[in-house]
Amino acid sequence: MTLHPPAPSDLGELVDAYAQTVRNVIDLGRTTRPGDESLPTDCPGWSVLDQFAHIASTEAMAAGEPLPDVDVSRHEHVRHAFGERIERYLESRRGRSLEEVLDELEERRDERLALYRSGTAWAQTPVAGPFGPTTLGALLGIRVFDIWMHEQDIREALGRPGGLESGAASHTVAQLFGALPRIVAKTAAIEPGNAVVLDLTGPTTGRAGVRVEEQDGRAVGVPLFTGGAEDHGDAVTTSLTMSTQVATRLAGGRRSPQEAHVVIHGDDDVAQRVLAALTITP
Repeated sequence: MTLHPPAPSDLGELVDAYAQTVRNVIDLGRTTRPGDESLPTDCPGWSVLDQFAHIASTEAMAAGEPLPDVDVSRHEHVRHAFGERIERYLESRRGRSLEEVLDELEERRDERLALYRSGTAWAQTPVAGPFGPTTLGALLGIRVFDIWMHEQDIREALGRPGGLESGAASHTVAQLFGALPRIVAKTAAIEPGNAVVLDLTGPTTGRAGVRVEEQDGRAVGVPLFTGGAEDHGDAVTTSLTMSTQVATRLAGGRRSPQEAHVVIHGDDDVAQRVLAALTITP
């Protein structure tokens, strides 16, 4: 796997990536035009204002705010228990102005950064994460991924691209690359004897590859060191070339493969199955 700029490699760099993506979100919010807050976004049922409220409310959730006792059953976009939990935090902020939501987000950011920059011991603190028990350090990695993904939702809705070569962008791409063996061998169910290479052209550039092998009667995705031909020998190789924006929109479930500009070399059926399986968000 190669990635440039590199993903955060230690806790300090991850905290910096968090601070930058939250700052970008706040700056976007403080410079919106009248009416921007009501624009729809790629998340079904959510406006631009809802995106800001979601980020603020999940920061409150990460800080330990109890689950709000509100009804979200009327929202058709709520499809499962995890989505209901997230929506309840957001629903408790509906009715607030954009300025109020941004003020809360700034307060939450300052509160979290005071902790995150106080040392490193906090990272091992056990907490309840969105997918079960975890540590505060691991939760920060989830928060960087989530906030940056919603930063891009806001940018897409406002027509203000950016943030595609930040530390949070590299962190997000690294999560996609890390999931690629499972995506290829399990979710897409690509047969042994195939290799798949994902090539990102930028602004964050990178390459990751997976060879599918049969081990104990089951297909297993084996990461390739560089994604070069020397790593997979006689395997049938399919390569998917796309921009950072396309890859992360697919990873976030914000685009369908049919909407994405991807250059395919190799087996088109393998390519389409992998593209359909690239979503790594709930």
